[in-house]
Amino acid sequence: MSVVTAVIDGISISAKKGTSVLRAAQAAGLNLPYLCACEREGYKPIAACRTCLVEVGGRDELVPACRQPVEHDMVVYSESERAVQTRRVVVELLSSEMSAEAVHRHSESRFQKLISRVEADATRFGRRADTAEPDRRHPGIVVDSDACIRCGLCRSACQDVQVNSVIALAGHGDGIHVTFDTGKTMAESNCVTCGECAQVCPTGAIKQAALATDTPAKIDHSSETVCPFCSVGCRVNLNIANDRVVYAEGADGPANHGRLCVKGRFGFDYLRHPDRLTVPLIRRDDAPKDPSHNLHGADILKLFRPATWDEALDRAATGFRELRDSLGGDSLAVLGSAKGSNEDAYILQKAARTAFRTAHIDHCTRLCSSVPPLAEATGFSAVTIPIEQIAFADVALMVGSNPDVNHPVGASVIKNAVRHGTKLILVDPYQQSLSRLATHYLQLSPGTDVALLSAMTRVVTSEGLYDADFVRQRLEGFDELLERIEPYTPDVAAAVCGVSAETIVQAARLFAKASAAMCFWGMGASQHVHGADNIRAVIAFALVCGQVGRPGAGLHPLRGQNNVQGSCDAGLGPSYLPGYRPIVEEQRALFEGLWGTSLPEGPGLSTIEIMNAARARRVKGLYVVGGNPSMANPDLAATREALAKLDHLVVQDIFPTETAAFADVILPAAALAERSGTVTNTDRIVQLVEPVLPPPGQAREDWTITSSIAERLGVSSLGHTHESIFDEMASVVPVLNGLSWSKLKAERHVRYPIHPAEAMTDVSSGFDAGLQDSLFAEAFPCGKARISPLHGLQPIEPPDAEFPLILVTGRVREHWHTGSMTRRADVLDALAPEALVHVNSADFDRLGLSAEQMVSVETRRGVISARPVADEKLQAGVIWMAMSFVESAVNELTINKLDNYTRVPEYKFCSARIVSA
Repeated sequence: MSVVTAVIDGISISAKKGTSVLRAAQAAGLNLPYLCACEREGYKPIAACRTCLVEVGGRDELVPACRQPVEHDMVVYSESERAVQTRRVVVELLSSEMSAEAVHRHSESRFQKLISRVEADATRFGRRADTAEPDRRHPGIVVDSDACIRCGLCRSACQDVQVNSVIALAGHGDGIHVTFDTGKTMAESNCVTCGECAQVCPTGAIKQAALATDTPAKIDHSSETVCPFCSVGCRVNLNIANDRVVYAEGADGPANHGRLCVKGRFGFDYLRHPDRLTVPLIRRDDAPKDPSHNLHGADILKLFRPATWDEALDRAATGFRELRDSLGGDSLAVLGSAKGSNEDAYILQKAARTAFRTAHIDHCTRLCSSVPPLAEATGFSAVTIPIEQIAFADVALMVGSNPDVNHPVGASVIKNAVRHGTKLILVDPYQQSLSRLATHYLQLSPGTDVALLSAMTRVVTSEGLYDADFVRQRLEGFDELLERIEPYTPDVAAAVCGVSAETIVQAARLFAKASAAMCFWGMGASQHVHGADNIRAVIAFALVCGQVGRPGAGLHPLRGQNNVQGSCDAGLGPSYLPGYRPIVEEQRALFEGLWGTSLPEGPGLSTIEIMNAARARRVKGLYVVGGNPSMANPDLAATREALAKLDHLVVQDIFPTETAAFADVILPAAALAERSGTVTNTDRIVQLVEPVLPPPGQAREDWTITSSIAERLGVSSLGHTHESIFDEMASVVPVLNGLSWSKLKAERHVRYPIHPAEAMTDVSSGFDAGLQDSLFAEAFPCGKARISPLHGLQPIEPPDAEFPLILVTGRVREHWHTGSMTRRADVLDALAPEALVHVNSADFDRLGLSAEQMVSVETRRGVISARPVADEKLQAGVIWMAMSFVESAVNELTINKLDNYTRVPEYKFCSARIVSA
C-alpha cells in the first residue's frame, strides 16, 4: 500500500493511503479532539458528533478528521480560529442534550473532559429537562437516557463490532433516541451483556453498574491479563481499587482487539470472593469420606483444619510416596487443568512422570477433546487456520459448535465475516442464534452427523466437484472413502438425519465450489461415543474439496478452556510426551536424558479411566490440580464413589470444589490473574501473562506447589523460574522451537510456529505470515493427509418407552464449565441464577409443564430437580441442560461411556424422562 505525506498542525507526517486524518495524527503523537470516533478494529467513522472538524488548506468547508482520508501534500489545521470556534459551538450544542443532573452524575466522562478542553460554555444553549432516573434494572449495566447525546457509538458497538443487533437509533428529528430491541429496556431485551456499548460510550449514558454509583471506587492501578474462560484468549484490562477488581475493559489483544464477552467483562469477582482458599488445609481425623455426601462451598471447609505449608506439603507427599514405594507408580494418577499456565502444565506432567513415576496423566481437555482426529489426519495437533481468517473465506462450515454462547468474541469475528459476504453452513441440532445468519441451516437429529457429512461428501465426489489434483497428490484413503460413503445418498441421509435431501445437496455444492472455505467444529461433534467419527467425517469432506492451506481455507476445532492448546502442547496427557512426541523408546530416551531419570513405559489412563480404576482400587492416590471431576465428569455418583475409595487425594485449587470434599489435603493456588506465565489460545497464539493482583493469603502458583511436592518425593530440579521452565519446554515442543521467554517479554504474544530459522535468543519479529496463518499449503507434517476409516458407532443409549427423551448438555453464555468461578461473580449469577431444563415447546404442552413448577429430570443414573422452560429452538423429543449449576448438576444424569479413540464421554446423548412434581 502506498504511503502519502501530509502536514498536520505544522508537523510533517507519513501514513498509508486511505488512513484517516485522525488516525494519522494519532500515529504521529498528535492529540486531535474527537468524541464519536473509535480507533479500535471494527469501528467505522460515524462523523456524527462533528467534534473532530478540521480545516484543510484549499477547501472552503471544514471536514471531520475521523472520515477524511489523508492525501498527498495535504495541509491540515486543527487549531485554526475557524476550526476552534466551530468545534466549541458544536460541543456546546451537544452539551445541551444532557440534563443538569446527568452532567453531575457523569462529571468524569470523556465528553465532560472534552468540554473543558475546548473551553466550551456548557450551558450556553440550556439543558435538557430531566426526564427519568437512570434505569438500573439490568444487573451489570445502567442506562441513563438523560446523558445521551445521540452520537450513535453504542449502536455501532452493538451492530457493527459485536454484531448482536440489539441497540438501534429510533425516531426522527429531536425524537431520535437509543432503543433496545425496538422499545424494550436493556434488561428486557436480548442483550448479551458484552458491555461493548458501555466501554465506548463517551458520556456515561450507558455505563457499567460498578461505575454508576454516587461514590465510585478510586482506581489504584490498571493492569492487563488474559481472560481465564474460553480459548479465544482475550486480553483484559482490570481496574483495581482496594485490592479488588472494580471493572474490566477489553484490551487490544491479538485475538479480541478490545472486545469482551459477558464473562470477560463481569466475571472477575471470583478473585476476591470469600470462598477463596487462602491457607493449606488437612482433613480432620473425624471427617470420613462418604460418597453419599454431596457437599458444596463453605460446608466442605468444615471437614478440614488449617495447616502450615510445610505440614500440608509433607502430608501430601508422604501419602503419595508410601503408595508409590509399596505399589508402584501405576497406583498413582495426576489430573491437571487447562485453566493454568503452560509452565504449570509442563511442570505437572514432568512431576507425574519423574516424581510420581506414573503414566496416568490427564486434564479437563479430555472431556471435550476435538483435536486427535485432526492430528491423525494431518500430523498436526492444533488448528490449521485462525478464526480471523474467515474474513478471506467464501464459505464456512460449522458443525456442532455454538460460538455465540461458548466463544462470543470469536463469534463476533464470524458474524462480521458473514455480514461482509462469507456464506455460513451451520450443522447443529439446536436452532442457535447463528442459524439466522446461515445460508444453509441443517438442523439434524442428534447423533446423525456421520450420515449427513457422508452424504455431503458423496455429492461432491459423485458430481466431480472434489479437488482431483489435491486428492491425487496429497491424500491417502480416498478410494476407501468412496466405498464407505456409497450407501449415503442424499435421500438416505435425509431419512436418517431429518434434513432435506435438497438442502444437503445445495450445502455440499456451495462448500465444494468455494475458492476458499473453512471448517469449524466443537463439542457438539466431539462429545459422543462416535465423536472421533463425526470429526473424521468433517475433515474428510474438507480434504476431498482441497479446502486447506490457503487464506480462508483450513480446519479449526474451536477449543474449550483458556489454555487447552498450551496444556496439550506441554504434554499434559497420557498418550504422548511434550510436543505430542509418541511414547516410544527413542522419545522416552530424549526426556530421560534431559530429566536425568527413567520414565514410565507405555501410555496411561485418561480422566474417566482413572476414575474407573479408582473405583476398582487399581488407582489409590490422586493429585488433582485445578480440575473438578465431581462436577465435570459424567455419572457423578460413580465419580464420588471413586474419590471416596482413594487412599490419598490431594486437591490444589482456588476454591473448595466439590472434588475437594474428598481430599486428604487441600492446597491453595493462585488464579491466572495473580501469576506470571504464558497461555496459548485456540489460534496458536502464545501470550505472556503477568500478575494484576497478589494471591490472597498464603496461596501460591501451581508450578511452585507441584515442585515442592516433587522435592519431597525425591526430584528436586523440575524448574526454578518461569523463564527456565518456558525455555526448556520450547526446546522440546517442536511447534515452540525458536520461541523464548525473552522473545515473549519483548513481543507480548507470538503465533506459532514461528520461522524455524529464528534462534532462541532472537527477539525480532521475523514472522512468516504464510507459515503462521493458514498452514500446509504444500505439505502436511505426516506427508500426505490421511482419511481414516469410520467405525459405524451409534449413540449408546437411545430413547425408549421408559426414558423417551434425549438429554443433551452444554453451556450457557454467562457461566463457564462447572461454574466454580462464574457462579461466584455477582453479575453473571444474577443474569443466569438457576438451572433450567429446556423442553421443546410442543413437548412442554404435551407433558403439561409449567414454568412456575419444578420438575424431576431422570435417567438411569440419577435424578435432579430443575425449572422447565419451553424452547421452540429444540427439536421434539430433545431436552437440554447446562452443566454449571451444582444445585442441579446435570452430570448426575449423563452416561459414563467413552469414544474409543478420543476417550471423550458422551455428554450429548442419553435417554431421559421428565416427571412433574
